[in-house]
Amino acid sequence: MVYRRIYEKDNNRANSTFIDGRKNILVETNSKDNLIKCARSDKNAYKTYKDLLKRDYILTGHNGTESFLCKREFIIELWQRKDLKNYESLFYTIENPIDRKLNEQNTKKQLLVLFTCMPNLEKYDNSLMTDRMFHPFFSKTSVNLIKNTYIMRIMDLNCSHGSHYIDTINNSEMENQIKHSIEEVRNQLLLDKKDVVLYGASKGGTGALYHGLKLGYSFLAVDPIISISEYNKTDAHFLKDLRVEDLTDILNYYIDKKSSCEKYIIASENVTFNYSKVKGLKNEELTILNMKDNHIKTHPDVSLNSIPEQLAILNKLLRGGGDY
Repeated sequence: MVYRRIYEKDNNRANSTFIDGRKNILVETNSKDNLIKCARSDKNAYKTYKDLLKRDYILTGHNGTESFLCKREFIIELWQRKDLKNYESLFYTIENPIDRKLNEQNTKKQLLVLFTCMPNLEKYDNSLMTDRMFHPFFSKTSVNLIKNTYIMRIMDLNCSHGSHYIDTINNSEMENQIKHSIEEVRNQLLLDKKDVVLYGASKGGTGALYHGLKLGYSFLAVDPIISISEYNKTDAHFLKDLRVEDLTDILNYYIDKKSSCEKYIIASENVTFNYSKVKGLKNEELTILNMKDNHIKTHPDVSLNSIPEQLAILNKLLRGGGDY
């Protein structure tokens, strides 16, 4: 039902083994469903998909009954978008303040580094990698940020649905590339480190929390996924055995460095597992807002029901901290 053959797209030659050096691989799923959707219910498809992920292939499309995968290092050859910039194999966009968001009388400017969240259910297992790994999070509410704010959006281009911006066994350079890409943009804008704020929700919150602590930037992390153990029970993100499961010890190690940056986490005791992991951090260095709200019942509800609080904190951080 799921697949009959795997062969190299480059020469359409039947091949029973994976060749790591090939740019493209095509998988016959014998289904209108792409390989991800097949892997949700079929053990053979799951094994095939995980094998390809470990070898650093990314699903880039599906047509008829064929799923197309590309080696991550060659993804740059597929892009037609002119707005995408890259640092090695890490991709990002820059949104410049324009019109009423640009204040030329005030020369101070700042950078918001945005780590994207998971897509909605409609696009969750889409064969298009941008739908899975570059969700247009915060696209409208950004108009509520203080003027002269540049926005850097980083794509979580790794594995199946991203790796929450954490190194994996197939990609040991992601964290380093995130560091250097932020530094590159900061230097281009002539910004001090204190003028940079990291922000994200859900897996994007993981990115903001992790890299904020590691690199010494102020950040706001909304219900970050500190442990993927709950997701690994069904391998919902296809990250099982590809990256460290629980980040608690690593995060506490970075917290111990006691950087002067401001550190904010928004979470909710109503989302029991995630909240327990947040409370497992050395919180004397953190400002944790517990959203007690009967509208919050699941993980996605935390971000949806805390937008005013997020904007207040972000604008405070972008101003350079302190009171209004």
